[in-house]
Amino acid sequence: MPEDRSLEEFAGAELDADADTNADAEADTDAGADAEAVDTVDPATPTYDYSPDGAACDACGESVTRRWRDDGDYVCGDCKEW
Repeated sequence: MPEDRSLEEFAGAELDADADTNADAEADTDAGADAEAVDTVDPATPTYDYSPDGAACDACGESVTRRWRDDGDYVCGDCKEW
């Protein structure tokens, strides 16, 4: 099972990507592009669940604190297909 990682490790890359996206958007607006276009975004789907008191694995039924989504179910690390 992989080790937990801090979100701080990923924050810098995300900020750089946002800056590039904003710069591209400003360039498009300056060039006379249609600024009224609106993008729709689908809600995020959780891929991980943490239950401090434990929750049943949907595959084996064992009570675990950490479960990952696998084909729509939340399963323990042993049942997850990595």
